[in-house]
Amino acid sequence: MMYQQKNIWICLFYTVITIFICIPSFRVEIYDLKDNSGVRHFTNAPESPQYYLYLKNTHYQYFKSSSSEKFTTNFDPDRYDQLILKASLLHDVDFSLLKSIIKIESNFDCYAVSQRGAKGLMQIMPRNFTFLNITNPFDPEENIMGGTFYFKQMLEKFNKIELALAAYNAGPNTIDKYNGIPANSETQKYVKKVMSDYKNTSGI
Repeated sequence: MMYQQKNIWICLFYTVITIFICIPSFRVEIYDLKDNSGVRHFTNAPESPQYYLYLKNTHYQYFKSSSSEKFTTNFDPDRYDQLILKASLLHDVDFSLLKSIIKIESNFDCYAVSQRGAKGLMQIMPRNFTFLNITNPFDPEENIMGGTFYFKQMLEKFNKIELALAAYNAGPNTIDKYNGIPANSETQKYVKKVMSDYKNTSGI
């Protein structure tokens, strides 16, 4: 069942690419609607107020293939949007939220390494590489996919964005221990920074 669901999301992602690859060279907004059957519908021209803004001011070039490109530390905040969108659709995590996490974690430096040894765009700790199927933490796609999968688990466990962010930063056991966001300033500042950027970029 999990394999079938994964294939459905992959097919959905490439369907979105097919739809928007022909959009002229201007910025568009993408809207999303999940119907009663659980099927998600994407459009740049919503015909119902039930649609919600999924991706804001998206340039069509985000959907072009860049598999042949070499990733570098140029810190372009839009460079990884294609990969972020792919992870967003596959794991059903808001695009803008993922991008805000990456901004605060690494500032879009795919070779970033923290003092504690966390690596890559989403600052994955080495102890989690095997679990998240990461062989090269500096590979943007592996890192984003692994980090998004982990964050999705935190969302499902704590059912609140702020708590999921705190768990991503400090670990789920810490959140369980304190029954909420721990009092340490690092985690509290992290959650505030991500949420502030997320609200600014998503318009919520």
